[in-house]
Amino acid sequence: MGFLKKLFGGEKQPVERPSEQSTPQNKEYESDGSRGNAILDFHGSIHESIEWGQLEDVEFAMWLPAEKDPRFTESPMVERWNAVYAITKDYWSYIAADILQNLGEIDENTMRIGLPENFQAFAFLTGQDEQVVFSVSQEKGIRFHFSGSTDLEYRLEFMDRFITYCKAWKSLLAENGGEKDEDLGFDQWWKNMVKVSTGIEEKEPLTGVGKIVK
Repeated sequence: MGFLKKLFGGEKQPVERPSEQSTPQNKEYESDGSRGNAILDFHGSIHESIEWGQLEDVEFAMWLPAEKDPRFTESPMVERWNAVYAITKDYWSYIAADILQNLGEIDENTMRIGLPENFQAFAFLTGQDEQVVFSVSQEKGIRFHFSGSTDLEYRLEFMDRFITYCKAWKSLLAENGGEKDEDLGFDQWWKNMVKVSTGIEEKEPLTGVGKIVK
């Protein structure tokens, strides 16, 4: 498969966009193919990039309260994000590069990429025409921010596909001697965010976690 041809040959390249507001049971998606198919399967979730101005006038965040998901501390999204951070902290250069390739932000020969010091975000449509924002930064890692109009079921499905994709990358890299990335500590940012958000939610409802300010 073409996307694996130069998997281990590239140097990490810097990626140099919107600001972000910092507010304070896992049924894994089953791919019926190989690890390569699991990666390609997630590629299908990224349909096309869109301009920032095309985003609908709603909030975007890692977690937003919904009728079926009113409390962050009880949300199934928290466990999904725990799984994502556990993997991406060691393989962020490969995963970020692969996603940015699919968004058309970097060329197809760049197999690893450094995370930017400052928050950068890229909007896209999924295969189901849902609007999602992808963001990267050294402080907070690799994240997706979902629209307030996207229902919980789709958010969970998307996250499960992404977790399976991350696990496929981890397995392929470990098997082929891929170099682990430097630990930038962004998983600790997530742990701290969960702790702070949990404390706030004991006193008042949360309006979101990891919100994007458009």
